[in-house]
Amino acid sequence: MQTELTGKLQKLGFTENEAKIYIGLLRQGEATAREIHEFTHVPRTKIYSTLNRVSKKKYIEVIEGTPAYFRSIDPEQLLERLRDEFLFSLNETLEELNSAGYGMKNKCC
Repeated sequence: MQTELTGKLQKLGFTENEAKIYIGLLRQGEATAREIHEFTHVPRTKIYSTLNRVSKKKYIEVIEGTPAYFRSIDPEQLLERLRDEFLFSLNETLEELNSAGYGMKNKCC
């Protein structure tokens, strides 16, 4: 099931490691980078860069401290954020396509 869910998140734009971390934190609640490495098997060399990337996307929250703890945002919030990002991207692309195709409407047969 986790592999299937990881694949679904990858279709939504997550890398494999990002998906593993999000799902792992969803199951564990809060965890340190070390604990995340232990239960997700994301390579230790990739943990911090992946946590930083997912944190910047606001898919996880960082609880500052020594050590820092991480937790996933609620799945409904995640899907809302992904939907908003997708719709924004679609609208930008449509505007660019319309700009690129300006004048083509009059170039028909």
